[in-house]
Amino acid sequence: MTILHVADFHFNQPWFEWLRHSAPSHHLLVMSGDLLDQSSAVPRRTQVEWLSAWFADYTGAACVCSGAHDMEWDRETERWRPAYWLREIASDTVWTDGQLAVFDGQIVANIGSATWPKGRAADLWVVHAPPAGTAVARRASGRDGGDLDLAAALKEHAPRIVFSGQVHEPRNWFDRIGESLVLNPGRDERAPFPNHIVVETDPLTCVHVSSALGVRRLEAPAIEAEAETAMAAAAVVA
Repeated sequence: MTILHVADFHFNQPWFEWLRHSAPSHHLLVMSGDLLDQSSAVPRRTQVEWLSAWFADYTGAACVCSGAHDMEWDRETERWRPAYWLREIASDTVWTDGQLAVFDGQIVANIGSATWPKGRAADLWVVHAPPAGTAVARRASGRDGGDLDLAAALKEHAPRIVFSGQVHEPRNWFDRIGESLVLNPGRDERAPFPNHIVVETDPLTCVHVSSALGVRRLEAPAIEAEAETAMAAAAVVA
């Protein structure tokens, strides 16, 4: 199975059109949160309507989780509400927060920003914030932007792959924690197309593509050794 992994679009409409017309061929699209942009001049409701129409026209299969930008501020309770609008895009081919999907015999869990408890038994996780303590959660400054609760759940459930986002400029685009491979494509807001990772699940191969950094390939035999090197580098920076 081929999976296309993207994250943090922040309502970049040309990137959504890239997904429709120019993205690499894939069986499943994985989107790791922040589809909306809270700082955009476009009203939130307009963004939601545009995305609902986009997913209604999308002909492929997709697993989508919410990010912080996808949640809604409730003025009455003065709290952030879960991204209930994602229910509007869910269908027989699009799975969102809290839902499980099965592809090629592998269970995919969509874990939204407000999902609790974090993590569950599944082969593949779609999350927004990566597990804390990983190279994909470590920013260039050395600060960890990961989720501590997800890190704890990772040790308990040990999914095969965790697809994440949130940290736009991670120290590395992949890491290995025990038996789990954690991925984060990062984000370059100036790029003509989104950073993305193409994953072949059997045998496991990952290709990271960005406008600035080009193409970087990772195959199964090298994943564990290269992940250890990336974590060692991140630890030195911290």
